[in-house]
Amino acid sequence: MVQVCIVIQEISLTALESKYDFNNGMFNIHKIELMKKILTGFTLLITINCVAQQLDSFQNGKIKLYYETAGSGQPIYLLAGGPGYPPEIIARQLRDSLKSKFTVIVLHQRGSGKSKNIVCTEETINIAAYVSDLFLLMKVRGDSKAILLGESWGGLLAQAFAATHPQLVAKLILVASAPPSYKFWHVLEDNQYARTSQNEKDSMQLLQRIFEKKTPAALDQLKQTHPEDAAVKAYYQYVTILHRNHYYNRSHIDPEFDFAFYNFNFQPIPLIDKDVLENKRDYTAQLKKLSIPVLIIYGRQDDQGESTFQEQIESFKNKKVVVLEKCGHEIIQEQPQQFFKALLGFLQ
Repeated sequence: MVQVCIVIQEISLTALESKYDFNNGMFNIHKIELMKKILTGFTLLITINCVAQQLDSFQNGKIKLYYETAGSGQPIYLLAGGPGYPPEIIARQLRDSLKSKFTVIVLHQRGSGKSKNIVCTEETINIAAYVSDLFLLMKVRGDSKAILLGESWGGLLAQAFAATHPQLVAKLILVASAPPSYKFWHVLEDNQYARTSQNEKDSMQLLQRIFEKKTPAALDQLKQTHPEDAAVKAYYQYVTILHRNHYYNRSHIDPEFDFAFYNFNFQPIPLIDKDVLENKRDYTAQLKKLSIPVLIIYGRQDDQGESTFQEQIESFKNKKVVVLEKCGHEIIQEQPQQFFKALLGFLQ
């Protein structure tokens, strides 16, 4: 008897994972056929234990939000970037490495993943609302204290939460994090402009003319219903050019780029930009008062610029800083071994 548990997008086969590769939670088809031959060629009694993630929800006012849990132990919250980036990706990248010793919680932030279907306005998309969601989730789960791991935008959310609710944070892990204040918010756009060739800039202008008449909401809807639409195709090429700036090696492209693009809700980004800049969000004063352990890890060639990370370094007393050489913003992809060595070492 073979007992296999498959839930949502993950297949976790503890007894076989040392022999068989997994690609983003899905079996390679050749490995499936090989397993079939093995199982049919021998009489085996195998029980394969699996640790599957569980999808739950909670309410923050009228907004229904979802989250996944897997594993057992001290709670660690994974906060994806964006805002609006698919949380499934950070879950696939990190969950399996952590769930044997931690309870891994992946919040589907408002406007993303299973929590995507909300009307994005200044009232619904702002830093205070995201902090409130995380606070309520910890309350719902009964977590008196947790580790927060934030990637890119998720790092800013983690810092804002720690500044607001420091008593609830055991450790902070900032992975290629956005800055804790508005002061260096413009650096990312400036660096991306500098890294983009003139030919690419010209192409982006032509592409933008094709999709600029569509609202962000309309484009997001078209991605789902009419992916072959000319505006969607142009937007895809436009985002591809920008995305390459995230890498030290600009010829690289994210193996999950298609999934990310078609599931990324881009609507929250300009709303958070507006919130940060117009309200001059600055959490550095509160963060400097904290004594919690903090891991700051980033790539030397991150397009957010080293001033972004220097501001983080100066904002924490008890920090460990790891700088990955020949590495851009997507550090889990470009330097996975160094990243996991630093992460797991910090968590021990």
